[in-house]
Amino acid sequence: MEQAAAAPRDGRSQTPPSTAASQLRRQWLDRALANAGIDARDWDPTRGVEENRHTIESVYAYYGRLYLSDPRLEWAGMANIIGPSFYAGFLDIGFLPDQMRRTTRALQRLRRRGLRKLLRRDRELEKDFIGDLGFFEETFLTMQRKIFDDQALMHEAYREGGLPAIHALGDAGIIDQATVQAWENIDGGLVGQVHAGNRTLLYREQHDIIDRFYVGMRRRSPPAGRLFTYGLTLAGTPAVPDAKGYRDVFPYTLSAPISRRSRLVLRTPLAAGNLAFFTNRWSLIETDTLPAYIRLIAGGASGARALIEVPVAQRMASFRLLRRLGRIVLAAVRHWRLGLEPARAAVSGSRDAVVDLRTTPTESRTWGDLQRQLFKISVLLPGRRTLSTDTVLAVLLGAAADDPPSRLSIKLPSSDLADAKRRLERFALQWQLDASEIAAWAQRAAAATTTSHAYSTRVFAAQPIGFVRLEVQVEHHLDDDSYVLDLLLSWKARTG
Repeated sequence: MEQAAAAPRDGRSQTPPSTAASQLRRQWLDRALANAGIDARDWDPTRGVEENRHTIESVYAYYGRLYLSDPRLEWAGMANIIGPSFYAGFLDIGFLPDQMRRTTRALQRLRRRGLRKLLRRDRELEKDFIGDLGFFEETFLTMQRKIFDDQALMHEAYREGGLPAIHALGDAGIIDQATVQAWENIDGGLVGQVHAGNRTLLYREQHDIIDRFYVGMRRRSPPAGRLFTYGLTLAGTPAVPDAKGYRDVFPYTLSAPISRRSRLVLRTPLAAGNLAFFTNRWSLIETDTLPAYIRLIAGGASGARALIEVPVAQRMASFRLLRRLGRIVLAAVRHWRLGLEPARAAVSGSRDAVVDLRTTPTESRTWGDLQRQLFKISVLLPGRRTLSTDTVLAVLLGAAADDPPSRLSIKLPSSDLADAKRRLERFALQWQLDASEIAAWAQRAAAATTTSHAYSTRVFAAQPIGFVRLEVQVEHHLDDDSYVLDLLLSWKARTG
């Protein structure tokens, strides 16, 4: 997704000034596209699934080849194995929009004068008819592209240049230090470190790149977005062998207290959450999907290899909605359970957060809600300093699921370039970021178009605050000219 669309959507025509970071990004992204057999000019999510099928399949095949060439690249292997369920979803969601687009284009090929009114009405009908479904289809295709542009760039750099190429990406501010550390873990080759490094890449995908798109889908045309994303949560099934869907892992339950120690619980076939919410999505990944994938690759390379060597188009068919509809309906009838469980303590509903980083924290946690409402977070830092800001999502986590926290990600609301630049300049004064680097980045961002890339990250490092490293990352989404700032705090966790 970072890469080029066929033409700039924002109307800018000037060539953006080149920088060392932009040249490095261009080098590895072009290399990844070439090795994947993808022409960026033909990769346009607005055209729907049918016209992007070759590219969709090429993306997943490329991930598979990365893993087969180096089994340490577990993120790439998982992306290929999960690919069929997403590809099937693309086709299910895009069926009606693509049919309507096909009809419209057939009519538009008729150039007779008397058909002008009909064609105008047809274009209006297409917009109304495919509106929401077309939006969801385009959003998922956009997510796939942006994941490729971010992850393929790094994988290609590592495959051809090893750790020095990853360090160059970090030095140029293209990736943050936690991501550099992830690649160092992968390069080390120890099983636990390889798993932890790839988990960080998976977190980057879910948190940095695509979270805003799930939020956007849920907000679409109320109540359509809520119904659609909840439907995905109910019907979605990962393609990883033995992995479960969300409702199987986190069923919606009704309960009534029986005594101080027990409660009567009715488990339903519904889902107690929505995959559009980062916490729910990450909980499913951590609890079930990722462990299932680790079991698969731990059982020997042959199991994963056998799956990956089958083209994604062949594996996709069994995940189409019509093929699974009977099982979904049967589950809705049969998956009711009544039983006794221990009583649970009440959970505080407070949203505002205070994180004490004067000493290393011991428990992971997430703050945020489905409404994406702003809340205040205050981080107590060494040297009696405090970082306070409004945020929509904050995540405290470790390098591995069972590790103590070693990083805190604070996501600010989306903004335009002027506001993003003002925020960066304010952080530069408060936390000693390099103001000249911010100015150079803003100049390039103002002129950048989707002919060069559609998504990128730029990281600005602050001076260390005791044992805490602070970085400010900008997620730049060129297709809608929006900017998301992430405050990234990291430290060396105490494990002994």
